[in-house]
Amino acid sequence: MPCGELSARVGVVARRRAVDSDEKLLARFLGGEEEAFEELVVRYEAPFRKLAYGLVRDWGLAEDIAQDVFIRAYQKAATYRGGASVKAWLYRIVMNRAYDELRRLHRKREVPLEQAGVPGRAERMEAFHASTQALVEASELQSRIATALADLRPEYRTPLVLREIDGMTYREIAELLDWPLGTVQIRIHRGRLELRSRLANLREDLL
Repeated sequence: MPCGELSARVGVVARRRAVDSDEKLLARFLGGEEEAFEELVVRYEAPFRKLAYGLVRDWGLAEDIAQDVFIRAYQKAATYRGGASVKAWLYRIVMNRAYDELRRLHRKREVPLEQAGVPGRAERMEAFHASTQALVEASELQSRIATALADLRPEYRTPLVLREIDGMTYREIAELLDWPLGTVQIRIHRGRLELRSRLANLREDLL
């Protein structure tokens, strides 16, 4: 086979695999292709860290959670039975691990749950509401905002983090959490209102 034709075929295979669905990658992995799982890791490593951080507010812990998620997914890949998407299956592992860590921190009382971790740059918090911009100019205020977010009830905080930090659509969140679409929309709305109220109270305390 001419070298040019071989290169063209290799390019076609590479492009096809580059757009393989999560389900196709998992099937390839279960079929013995270890590199297929590596592609899943590359695809989701950053989003998993971002989601974990949004829930636990600690970058080091978020890194550990993301790594552990891939280990668990690798070990339990054969248990995936479809129904929900592979993405939803993986994200549920992330959320379960994050909340396990939050419960562990809460039980040990070594780090108050609402203060677990140090927030990142101010612009990460601006995603929740433009009115927070004035509050995130100093590290002490950033910590207060992290406290307000951590104090939200889990049923509000989880979909809010998925929407505002991870950028998921309402339908993706509904699939991931196995909630009706309307429930997702209502809880995100209520979460935003509650967060806005908490931030307003913080502003008053600082005046």
